[in-house]
Amino acid sequence: MDYKKLELKIGLEIHQQLKTGKLFCRCPSETQENNPDYIVERKLRAVAGESGTIDLAAMQAEVRGNIYSYNFYNDSNCLVELDEEPPKQMDAESLSTALQMSLLLDSRIVDELHVMRKTVIDGSNTTGFQRTSLVATGGVLKIEDREIRIQTICLEEDSARIVGREDGKVSYNLDRLGVPLIEIATDPDIRSPDEAREVAKIIGGMLRATEKVKRGIGTIRQDLNISIKNGTRIEIKGVQELNLIPKYAVSEIRRQTSLLEIKEELSKVKISAGKPINLSKALAKTESKILRTAIDAGGAVFGARLSGFAGILGREIQEGRRFGTELSEYAKAYGARGLFHSDELPAYGISESEVEKIRKELRVGEKDAFILIADEEENCRKCISIASDRALIAAKEIPGETRKALPDGNSSYMRPIASSARMYPETDLSPELIQKSLLSEIRKSLPKMPREYVKELRKKYGLSQNLAEKMQRSDFLKMFERLTKETKADPVIIASTFTNAVKLLDEEFILQEQHYMELFNALSEGNFSKEAVPKILEEWSKNPDKNLEAIVKKTGIKAISEQDLKKLIKEIVTQKKELIKEQKGRALQPLMGLVMKEVRGKADGKIIMKILKEEIERVDRKA
Repeated sequence: MDYKKLELKIGLEIHQQLKTGKLFCRCPSETQENNPDYIVERKLRAVAGESGTIDLAAMQAEVRGNIYSYNFYNDSNCLVELDEEPPKQMDAESLSTALQMSLLLDSRIVDELHVMRKTVIDGSNTTGFQRTSLVATGGVLKIEDREIRIQTICLEEDSARIVGREDGKVSYNLDRLGVPLIEIATDPDIRSPDEAREVAKIIGGMLRATEKVKRGIGTIRQDLNISIKNGTRIEIKGVQELNLIPKYAVSEIRRQTSLLEIKEELSKVKISAGKPINLSKALAKTESKILRTAIDAGGAVFGARLSGFAGILGREIQEGRRFGTELSEYAKAYGARGLFHSDELPAYGISESEVEKIRKELRVGEKDAFILIADEEENCRKCISIASDRALIAAKEIPGETRKALPDGNSSYMRPIASSARMYPETDLSPELIQKSLLSEIRKSLPKMPREYVKELRKKYGLSQNLAEKMQRSDFLKMFERLTKETKADPVIIASTFTNAVKLLDEEFILQEQHYMELFNALSEGNFSKEAVPKILEEWSKNPDKNLEAIVKKTGIKAISEQDLKKLIKEIVTQKKELIKEQKGRALQPLMGLVMKEVRGKADGKIIMKILKEEIERVDRKA
């Protein structure tokens, strides 16, 4: 794609959990999987913000009418999380970390910290709002020869963790609610999907450099704001894997370009949406399981004509996703179980004759399409009207949306883009001055930036650029630095072990530093080769209480003496004289493979290579 011609703009919002206590209470931030001590149920409703208007995203959540259930644990929750007690003062360590990031990005720190309430009534917060505070504005991130402007740095509380859904009810655990999040938002200065990944990688590295952030899946989430020429800003929420960022961006670009093509087509024909019509009688004998279930439960099947939409609903706009899917997702967001459209029928047990009945009842012509929803009658009327309205909007614009990141790199509709209508001041907390003395103290202990650290690792330990980058991002960085001082093992081998061999273990942290100390001391003494390390670690992680000698014995990889190694290599070379005569120096690699097969883990590869070269040269000279 020509991103410049498309006028692509991407902005990022990075949300990183901190490994401090919770933001507005003193509870620990521990994941709970046991049965709760209490369960509290609530319903939430949307209200107008300071501007006097109701946020559309909040209104959508209210229309669904869900009941929200919260799991409460005595040892890790308190009344603050249940909204039965005012919040406590903001956690000092969390604020210090946010200020540290602000200084690293050269942002303008506010003089006074004001906590705001952001209306959120999807049940993810017991209060019906999320507490958030602006810490800094502006700043810049340098990447190669470009600068990406920083828009804002905020400190906010994370939402409750969803643990279950059933009809009309959503269940949450309160273990994650209130965990501090640093939110770093960039301006839409990013000009390609790959650049978006690079920016996220650099900011993530800076956050880890503070040593105050949580690690692992779900602890950092990226939201992408994407727009193209004649398109609109779309927010894709919840991207967790760094390497998938380009895929989400490309998928959204394709979606918007496809929607613009649909808009162009629809502008050339007369379009309209028919009134929702009850089709239950016409489909009374249907064998479609979905339609049958709704009718037998006292519900209904409703349909609506979309004039001028023939062939449009089946148009692919993302990989494996069609325009009809967009309409279905809008209907689902307001409570429908799903939606059928004419471009995919007959299917799902709906026969061809039934399709003809539907077309007749709805007065669908050759240039028209139709949509169906099976549910409770009131829900059918509401949701089919919403889906019809979304179809008609396609002829005018691409609507601004917040979309959910799907595992396959696509996204699905969640809600309208949130507006400033949902923000209002916190009434239970006073503004807090940012003391200059605090900033002076933080400036004295700013961490090294990832790029500086990588340069130091390369220079000090002789690591390659790739290995240094991996090591800098590793949870074992500090241990690596200690072990290089306290053992005689090659730093490259230690780094490779932590970034490759340890990563493959099922339990990364079951082995302690003392295990690795013994391992690398034994390696440097020649008790086994570096090739044996992965196998030893695999076995030791299963039996961490055993001593290293017993593990080495069990694996059967005790080091072979150099004398025995020379003897073995000489035998193999003698057997392969004809190969050496034919291929000369090119015989090295196949012979290396044969030797390694015999002594893997028992001898160092460099030593094997040296002896093998000498033996090949000897045989070659005689020939």
